[in-house]
Amino acid sequence: MDDDMLTLEAALYAAGRPLTIEELADLISKATSTTKSLLEDLGYKYSKRDGALEVVSLPRNRYVMQLKPELTPRVGRLIPGGLLSFATLQTLVFIALKQPILQSDLVTQRGTHCYEHVRDLEEKKFIRSEPEGRTKLLRTTKLFADYFGLDPDKVRLKAQLKHKLRRILEEQRQREESSESLH
Repeated sequence: MDDDMLTLEAALYAAGRPLTIEELADLISKATSTTKSLLEDLGYKYSKRDGALEVVSLPRNRYVMQLKPELTPRVGRLIPGGLLSFATLQTLVFIALKQPILQSDLVTQRGTHCYEHVRDLEEKKFIRSEPEGRTKLLRTTKLFADYFGLDPDKVRLKAQLKHKLRRILEEQRQREESSESLH
């Protein structure tokens, strides 16, 4: 890898948040078109090495290096402060797919344990709520979309999430089948 690509990789890793193409271009003193090309190459290299991290292009010309979302349930408890339990992640996905959703409807469909999940998700700024009568109306935030590499537009976000879920479930099924064939 050349020095500019190494610098971009280091910047995405160190920032721990999405960076704009302008921030990254300024960092390596190159045109945004050159920087974008380098970032696309970097993202391609990460996708080919089949590792735990990915470089994702986000809306509004932003880029982020992140843990692949399908790995979060397995290692989330190791992240300082803990990220999300598997049950909380399931609640988050449910909210994302059904949004906007009333908290009372969420609890009816998923159970009273969701109150704790909602509190945790609000603290981590993955969802926001607004009063709606005697309950709350729940929606995901821009941080949720950025963190999981999804489009902030709700229609596209739902489509991307459904696609990722199908892929994760298929990988899980294949792992289970291969472990059963070993026994």
